[in-house]
Amino acid sequence: MEFEQVQEYCKEAQQIAERSGTHAGLSFLIGEKFGINFGLLRKAKRKLQFLYPGDDMSVDPPLNQGGRALKMSYAMTVQEHYSGPLEQVKHLESLLADFAKAILNTFSQDEIKSYLESSPNLGTDYEPQEPTGVESDTTFSADDLLMEAEEILAFEDIKKLLLQEKSN
Repeated sequence: MEFEQVQEYCKEAQQIAERSGTHAGLSFLIGEKFGINFGLLRKAKRKLQFLYPGDDMSVDPPLNQGGRALKMSYAMTVQEHYSGPLEQVKHLESLLADFAKAILNTFSQDEIKSYLESSPNLGTDYEPQEPTGVESDTTFSADDLLMEAEEILAFEDIKKLLLQEKSN
């Protein structure tokens, strides 16, 4: 997706807002279109999570213990297998930053804040599984709980991006 598509989404969201209300327009724009692209970014980042050691890794990672051959092999592996996902992450981060600015130019900060505080559903590929003989609505599988936690974290990241963007 390119920025021209984002601009089209913003126009369509404005039309939806005029017909069905601001919440409906923002549900389309943030809940569906922005949420899906944000999910793609998170998936692309997960592919790279083991590529670069984080702060919680050991002080002396194995790469530091290896010689020149190991480091060259690592660099070639990164180039061969991870250059595509790295480029995808860079593209999606840039696109989402522009997307956030476009949303803020289309709707007011108060409208966005009100929408985000209403705990909307994001456009994710998560579909609840049919109950298997258990009649209780409060029974969650471990996968359900993990998906719920993932969606909450993603939603908080989206809030930070959209509600702090104006001050930048």
